[in-house]
Amino acid sequence: MLRTPSVSLPLPEPIALLDATLLFLIQVLIAQHPDLLTASESPEPPAPGLRAARRILEAVRELHHTLETYAAVLPDDPARLGDHADDDIPF
Repeated sequence: MLRTPSVSLPLPEPIALLDATLLFLIQVLIAQHPDLLTASESPEPPAPGLRAARRILEAVRELHHTLETYAAVLPDDPARLGDHADDDIPF
């Protein structure tokens, strides 16, 4: 039996967690479709699974770029946020 009624775990930074998830997704895609590492200049159309994996990879790249842009606009010093320093959303 737990001595406290609830257990709370520290949560990592959401941007770092999303970034790590995206990197893991890329590793899984490459493990399932090693052809993602080769150039896609072949005249024949790719298999449906590989085509879907390439589209997912493009979406992951776009999301990663968006996360980098978002992280670049975040203030470095939480004290500059003023009254909203304890908010989860920094705007």
